[in-house]
Amino acid sequence: MNNFNQHVAEGNTTKTLSGSAYTDPEVFEKERRFLFRTLPVMAVPSCHLEKKGSYTVTDIAKESIITVRGKDGTIRALANSCRHRGKRLLQGNNLGGTEKISNLKSIVCPYHGWNYKLDGALAHARGDEAGLLKGLCLRKLQVHEAGGLTFYNKTNENVLHLNALDKALGLLCLSEGKVSATKQYDVKANWKLWTENFLECWHCASSHPELSENKGFITQFENGNEDVYVSDDIKWRIQAQKKGWITPEDADLEMDKAMFSFNVSLPLGKGNLTASKNGKRLGPAFNGAAGFEGGAIFGCLGPFLFYMAYVDYVILFCVRPIAVEQTKVDVFWITAKDFEGSTEDLTWLWNTTLKQDIKLVEESQQGVSSLYYTPGPFQADEYRTQAFVEWWKNWFHK
Repeated sequence: MNNFNQHVAEGNTTKTLSGSAYTDPEVFEKERRFLFRTLPVMAVPSCHLEKKGSYTVTDIAKESIITVRGKDGTIRALANSCRHRGKRLLQGNNLGGTEKISNLKSIVCPYHGWNYKLDGALAHARGDEAGLLKGLCLRKLQVHEAGGLTFYNKTNENVLHLNALDKALGLLCLSEGKVSATKQYDVKANWKLWTENFLECWHCASSHPELSENKGFITQFENGNEDVYVSDDIKWRIQAQKKGWITPEDADLEMDKAMFSFNVSLPLGKGNLTASKNGKRLGPAFNGAAGFEGGAIFGCLGPFLFYMAYVDYVILFCVRPIAVEQTKVDVFWITAKDFEGSTEDLTWLWNTTLKQDIKLVEESQQGVSSLYYTPGPFQADEYRTQAFVEWWKNWFHK
């Protein structure tokens, strides 16, 4: 039993965070300096960097990182800051916060023309003292690939959690798929409110009618019909196994001092095959995943990445803290490479749900900013959110 489960078993409860945790610029600055740099950040699905010279730019707080596949085929993460005067070298665009260019030959600073190789080494510097700068290179971060996704991190920590992600999503072979849609959402709220919201689905029945209609288990639990859910779950797993699909082992909330993650498989119910407007498949199944029909995998890797996987697409929700009351959420829809379906149909359910979540979270930000706000008690169905608050408090007090 981990520390959090022990804490709950002993009858201890946690209240929500104080208002200053969501509104104080000094708290955010501490997070920027001492928390964000220790967490693995999902830069992009690996299939998005399929060709040499393709890259993406990821911005969190005041840090900007270039993730690029070099001429040798290796993916590297480089600080997006020229070693001359600090000018940002590359800019992202508005497609999910990423810019993908397949023929990048080198990285050239727009300010004074310094030129860097794709491995970060300085290739050419203008100026009288240029000869003295040999060996100067862009700052580098660690790169890890797990579950078909590319992450960067300051250190090699949290590898165990990345390995767990490999087990959860590895069977879908996402590296062989493609990014069929991306969107970026601007949220006028602290990043923790977004993470807290995504860690619980207790609000889904009252706030997400489209999602509840698609996912039968939401109303089953809301109406106290857990026995129906259990029956659906057993039938789905037996049918999936007959078709050759073995669902990943569930791991609900594995946490340590540095990180946390969870991964659960569950049936959609109501005869739905996937998460779409009519419950029907939107495209081909992922390689070897036809037996996954009618089910979903829901999980997270720390506070910055959430994912939902279905038989025909995987959606990634990437949390990017920008300022104390501003968060961007980059969303990627990954499909099989031969997907030719409608982008509007593919994005409809979660685009609708995310807009509803933005309203909820932004109004929560207004509430915690009030002088009358006081921390409130968690309910049983908010146990993952409660665990996150405990985790964050432990980090902050440390």
